[in-house]
Amino acid sequence: MLIRPQLRHLGIYVNDIERMERFYSSVFGLAVSDRGVVARLGNRPIVFLSAAPDAHHQLVLIGGRDPAAGPSVVNQISFQLESLAELREIHARLKRAGVETITPIDHGNAWSVYSADPEGNGLEAYVDSPWHVAQPHGRPLDLSKSDEEIRAATEAVVRKDATFLDRPQWIGEMKKRLG
Repeated sequence: MLIRPQLRHLGIYVNDIERMERFYSSVFGLAVSDRGVVARLGNRPIVFLSAAPDAHHQLVLIGGRDPAAGPSVVNQISFQLESLAELREIHARLKRAGVETITPIDHGNAWSVYSADPEGNGLEAYVDSPWHVAQPHGRPLDLSKSDEEIRAATEAVVRKDATFLDRPQWIGEMKKRLG
């Protein structure tokens, strides 16, 4: 029997659990669904956060990470959004949160904003585009442009790519690959 587990949440160790809770709540709108301590981890504090009413948690913060451990081993925590307007709002929230390095990228198959949380964990907020091109594919994204301008600019580039597919075509190809 073929089993394909679906990734639904991520847990990370953090230095300052209160600061990280405030950041993820204010920037990404996550709500605390539960909190407590984990006996099997030496009574470390834990906070469960979610943005979906049907998901108890999508992000778990676990206190007690040693600040001397060095940079995070998390490459990125990604948040899918519904629209370019939402992507612009996350960009604005990151700025208001004092995040200094924010990088908007047009991947052809998605529009993304990359940054880091207060403890250096990589973040991505993204919106799927209606198209697919092979990855990696990236160019700067100007979020000051209108939705129509962004879509037109992306489409003009991706339609020239030999790997171009409309999103439904790509989904069909992925279904074939997955059997």
